[in-house]
Amino acid sequence: MTTAIGTDQFGVLLRDHRRRSGMTQQQMADLATLSVRAIRDLESGRARRPRQETARLLADVLRLTGASRDAFHEAARSHLPSEGPGVAGPESCPPPALLGTTVGREHEIRSLVELLTVDQQRLVSVVGLGGVGKTRLVREAAGVLREGHGWTVIWVQAAGLSSELRELRRLEPAVTGAGRGRDVLLVLDGLAHRVEGTLIHHLLAHGPGLRVVVTAPTPSRLAGEQVMPIAPLPVPGRTLDHDAAALAEFPSVRLFLSHLRRLRPYAPRPAATAAVAELCRVLDGVPGALETTAAWGLVHAPEELLHALTRDPERFSSPPAAWGPASGSGCGAVVDSLAALEPPLRERLFALSALPGSWTLDEAAPLAGTSLADTAATVYGLLIHGLVRTADEDGRDRFKVLHRVRSVLAGRATPLPDGLALPAGYALPAGYASAAPTVCAVA
Repeated sequence: MTTAIGTDQFGVLLRDHRRRSGMTQQQMADLATLSVRAIRDLESGRARRPRQETARLLADVLRLTGASRDAFHEAARSHLPSEGPGVAGPESCPPPALLGTTVGREHEIRSLVELLTVDQQRLVSVVGLGGVGKTRLVREAAGVLREGHGWTVIWVQAAGLSSELRELRRLEPAVTGAGRGRDVLLVLDGLAHRVEGTLIHHLLAHGPGLRVVVTAPTPSRLAGEQVMPIAPLPVPGRTLDHDAAALAEFPSVRLFLSHLRRLRPYAPRPAATAAVAELCRVLDGVPGALETTAAWGLVHAPEELLHALTRDPERFSSPPAAWGPASGSGCGAVVDSLAALEPPLRERLFALSALPGSWTLDEAAPLAGTSLADTAATVYGLLIHGLVRTADEDGRDRFKVLHRVRSVLAGRATPLPDGLALPAGYALPAGYASAAPTVCAVA
């Protein structure tokens, strides 16, 4: 049974739930991507018209279920403003609540917000390897646009959509009404397959205030698409391994330690900081991989985690059952990205994976067997797919194939599916064969 609560009681209900959960107003604001002032105004009654989306976010953060959630939404609905037809539907849902802290993505969040506002890009694809943090980044940017710019945000889990995106027609009244100064952000999160863009372009043509952001492993190749690749977090060089203060400034180290300290508030020992830095390098700074590995820190010291990964790169690809769902940053994400590559690009990746450590375009061109210009185009494509990352080591533009990609290509982590085997007659060029047995070693 749902209990109706008067509009003047919503703030009291929100405050009571927050206090029972043990959260401060600041903590609730961070998790719901709202301002502290918004929480304060809702609890005090000064803000009497919360949006539907805000009410859903708060209920998610409070983890309300059953009758408690029904009562909470009833209190909110009694004074919610109309948001237009079609916003709430089976294809739309609230943006996912962010648990934990977003580390090292300030520039990317700002860039995405500016793409949509200052540059007025209508269609943006945020792409990268699974587990690199695409959804979190877009969720942060959506919060900025909603709270700071007054945009309406419509979030769609896109994995099950048809290639024609016909399911989005139910949202057409909401998104094509985005005119007359009203801005709407439509997020298609997790688009795992190529789609036909007729309907998206129809919505954009009839909704002057509409922007569409897609998160996907690879570009959707839709007309007018602006691609925004998301790289792994920066990792420290070995010269800093004995400088704990300098290491703590690197986003990858900060993120790993933030997850580890949830389990061991006193961890790690100063002597273990170098092992944490090496873990960040071995895991390529991929946030999802850092989180799932750190989750095992309750039973393994950083040195033990590192030793286990040198023997089995997939040892910690899934977190403990009590931690939560896997991040999708394991070898399955690598195999999916490999499958999306055009065969010539895939063959060049096989060749580049034999280069130990980082390399420049000049060093890679002879191994790839192409001109410098073609090598640059190859590396560009691999960066977009998230299979290669930049490595700022000596002030020059250097690159490296991700450790997990090398492990998959070497067959250590998981066998390659049919159709992704090494090219017929493929062999490492002379001078590089000695690197092949150690491409998966911690280096």
